[in-house]
Amino acid sequence: MIIKKISLCMLLLVFISMLFAQTVSAEEFAYSKKVDALVAELEADGFIVQESGYQMIDILKLCSEGWFEYCFGNNAGFPYLCYTMPPAPGQKPSRGQNPPVGFDPKDPNNYPANLDFTPPGTTFKLRPDEAILLVGKTPPQARYFSYRSYVGFVENKPGKDYSDIFVVNSADGAAYHRVFASLGDPLNHLSPNTSGTPDHSAGNAFDKEIVLITTPHQGVNQRVRQAIKKSGISESIVNDDIIPASLVNLGLEDGKDTFLVITRAALWENNEQGQAFLNDPTKTCRVFRITPKEELAADPYPVPKLKQRGNGISEFKILPTAKDDLETLREAILKKHGLPQYKTRELHTDIWLPEGFIGICDDLDILAEDRDTVYLQSEDFQLKSDDDFIIVYGVNHEKTGKAIYCNLSFYGKELINGVAGSNSSLFTGSAREYFPAGYENADNYYVVKLARKGDDCVIVEKSTDNPRGKAYGVDNNKDSYIITRSYIEKPNQVGPAHYELIYDRTILFTKK
Repeated sequence: MIIKKISLCMLLLVFISMLFAQTVSAEEFAYSKKVDALVAELEADGFIVQESGYQMIDILKLCSEGWFEYCFGNNAGFPYLCYTMPPAPGQKPSRGQNPPVGFDPKDPNNYPANLDFTPPGTTFKLRPDEAILLVGKTPPQARYFSYRSYVGFVENKPGKDYSDIFVVNSADGAAYHRVFASLGDPLNHLSPNTSGTPDHSAGNAFDKEIVLITTPHQGVNQRVRQAIKKSGISESIVNDDIIPASLVNLGLEDGKDTFLVITRAALWENNEQGQAFLNDPTKTCRVFRITPKEELAADPYPVPKLKQRGNGISEFKILPTAKDDLETLREAILKKHGLPQYKTRELHTDIWLPEGFIGICDDLDILAEDRDTVYLQSEDFQLKSDDDFIIVYGVNHEKTGKAIYCNLSFYGKELINGVAGSNSSLFTGSAREYFPAGYENADNYYVVKLARKGDDCVIVEKSTDNPRGKAYGVDNNKDSYIITRSYIEKPNQVGPAHYELIYDRTILFTKK
């Protein structure tokens, strides 16, 4: 009798726990069924659908382990997510990849493998009639997120000298170099169709359902949209990521361009939730490679119109006292830090990276730049000893409305590795001590110290013997520079215009 009672209790507990699990996962379960239905619709329409990976890329770690020659100008403290795409049908797998659906290794007509890259599938070739589909949720609440496709490696041009940049050869002999140039405006948190902002309506786009179609083919885009509609997923959350075919070299043959898709996010409202999303985005997102079974005739998109930067109002207009304020700030910084035992060098600031279309046309490696920001670079410098340090100061572009946030990073020139930095969420109050007490404009400016040691500064680690890896630091007597970024001027939903910003300033303090 006792045994029966215990068994009944256990069964009841199991039933309650199962019911609770179904309750908390009902929404996710329903959405997952819609995604499965979408895949079925695409397959019924004559597409081969392969699921892709989606993961965080720790650039400093991969460079430290020898997978990368340099760190692509990573934004210190702000990680990236990338699709890891399977090979196309009939394409040989590269190292570390599983073969594509229906692959026959004996078929002499198989296309060559993608270039070896880590993680495998991060860069991939694309047929002119293929599409990539993201279905899932946007990142959790943060200051910023975006999605953007890029052209990655491109074949070397005949007769051009590439001896000063990294060149990689395909298995079939084609020589490639990196361009990593954006293919248009990013889809950021201010502009997407999501379940929180359907059909571009006002609302909150974070942690909301989204669909993103990346393709160079207009007809394929429309067929994917029809399948989305039939599956029960709302068309009001669908977004287009256009690959302009005239600017790239599409196809699976040797020598064709490779591509990549990057997700950015910055300044989580809840760090635990943000880190959970970064650690495994596939818990809330699914990515698919969609290939027609029969190759389609070309139907390319035209080159997209880009959002206009700037509004004609410079920060000198917004802050009429900026010229005098910055001189007051400069003199106070020199007085406080430039003691007799230090010599100082004031470093010039200029534009660091051009935009993606310029990089493609001029055949430049532009490090996966993003039109949502402005990139400014100081002159090169070296920390000669552990007593040397850098002061970065200037206008807080978030306060002027020219950016939703801005940040700065310390870079080593050899590895192009961002190793330490700060951002505008920490700037308020940092310049007050350099102005007269109670000066009302003090919080329009910021001051950040970067040094090897100290309690009042951002610590810059060394590379040699760094326990995390060589790319996490920069040694003394190595060329370095400061990069500042200013993300998104809200009215235009794109990065501000360079000529409307008051450039950030850098001073090197070297122990005599």
